[in-house]
Amino acid sequence: MTLNPADPRPLYQQLASMLRGQIQSGELAPGDRFPTEGELSDRYDTSRNTVRLALDVLRNEGLIVSQRGRGSFVRTEPPLRYYASLTGSRTKRMEADRRRDTFSQQIEAQGKKARQVSTVETIPANAEIAAHLHLSTDEPVVVRRRVMYADDQPLQLGDSYYPLSIVQSSKIMDPADIIEGTDQVLEDLGHTPTRYEDEITWRMPSAEEATKLHLGPATPVGRLLRTSFDQNDQPIEVYQVILPGDRHVLLYEVDAE
Repeated sequence: MTLNPADPRPLYQQLASMLRGQIQSGELAPGDRFPTEGELSDRYDTSRNTVRLALDVLRNEGLIVSQRGRGSFVRTEPPLRYYASLTGSRTKRMEADRRRDTFSQQIEAQGKKARQVSTVETIPANAEIAAHLHLSTDEPVVVRRRVMYADDQPLQLGDSYYPLSIVQSSKIMDPADIIEGTDQVLEDLGHTPTRYEDEITWRMPSAEEATKLHLGPATPVGRLLRTSFDQNDQPIEVYQVILPGDRHVLLYEVDAE
């Protein structure tokens, strides 16, 4: 197989197009080891620099990932399901094992071991959080920051923001795992979550997010921003979860009634 000098596209773009086609057709399947630069150079009768530029294109498109000392591999499909509609379900929470929080139950149901590392602090609300919680900017809020793991791989980042006036002196102020879940704590405090509003966006991660989640190049993240309202329609929590695009399928169950 050779590249076409008469093609108006640069040689590296031609090669990237050929390799992209092999991935999309399944000839190179998810998880397959990618040919080395030397192998591709020989196969397509082109320079290593052309191969290197073509591989950079595929990495930037998120089609391949490189592992130091092992080479490049076709990126695998997202392995874990994030059941967004279940994480706020009071009925499901009451039916489930209340010794395990929702995240742990979902991860363990998919054959993985769940773990969370949490920190808690009181901070002034920024403009976005204040608007969602119907507070003034800089009014104090409590934030629980979690790095959530599946089989020791960082899987998600979850930050929950609460009005200090609601959660002060409660379990939410303690960074230890809350086995029954924070929704149950809020209900015990007299603020039963009754509805949610979700905002979902996709973007490239910040440097801090990429570091915490061990993300490779060109890996986008989903950002789900959920505002919880109590029985009086008062906003009681803003939950931001960052979901790496190469590790998740986002699922919603919608009742047609």
